[in-house]
Amino acid sequence: MKNRVRNLIQRKTYLLFAWYVFLSFILMNFNDAFTLRGMRIVILQLVAAVHSVEVQLDYLKSLSAENKKLRKKILDLSITKQRLQEVLIENVRLRRMLQYKRESKYRLIVGNVIGFGQERTVRSLILNVGTKDGIKKNMPVVTDAGLVGKILYSASHQSAVQILMDRNAMVSARLQMSRQVGVIGWSGNFWLDLNYIPKDVPVEPGEQVLTSGLSQIYPPGIKIGVVGEVKADEYELFQQIRVKNAVDFNNLEEVFVMVTPDSVRTRGVVSE
Repeated sequence: MKNRVRNLIQRKTYLLFAWYVFLSFILMNFNDAFTLRGMRIVILQLVAAVHSVEVQLDYLKSLSAENKKLRKKILDLSITKQRLQEVLIENVRLRRMLQYKRESKYRLIVGNVIGFGQERTVRSLILNVGTKDGIKKNMPVVTDAGLVGKILYSASHQSAVQILMDRNAMVSARLQMSRQVGVIGWSGNFWLDLNYIPKDVPVEPGEQVLTSGLSQIYPPGIKIGVVGEVKADEYELFQQIRVKNAVDFNNLEEVFVMVTPDSVRTRGVVSE
């Protein structure tokens, strides 16, 4: 439809010229005054009709241009709205992290998640901070929500974080209520497993699971998650405890690397 209107507008000058030549030729062949008067009326009506069509075509042309401007304006407003929403969400997230940093008794180094590790045997995230920023191997990595993992290795300007949801990651953990100590591991599911809790220890869904502090890497009291499900088999010594992780590992953008006294002294691989 738009192309047809555009073509008509482009050809209207030629059409009008041809029309006027045709009318002039007809008038040259009439000598009767009455006939000429009738022809004049017809011509005026035709000219008015042609002018009306021309006005309509111009209106359609301007309307099409105005529609393009409005569509562009709507697109610009939509992009602006998305950006404002992103800024608002980022502001809330950064305020929460800033509050956590203020309340922490440890020095925290902020790092941005810039990618996923390429190792096939280890699940890890890549940060944009490294040894130039004071990052060392085995430093704990957290967010305001809880424990992420530990620094696996670091280069000058980048480092890799081994996350809790990795089969090789083991963390000494404590149940908040009973103070019983177990080991957090991951077996490839959507949850973490708290292992080595005896059957006679009372465990309820919703109970928090924290780092125990019995480690040279993780300080005590960092939230790991909450108990989601508890099962006890009569033939097993320990309970099967599923833990819902506190950190959403699919939505991490910024993290904190904790500079603890142990991480400052530690070199190489240490036990967790």
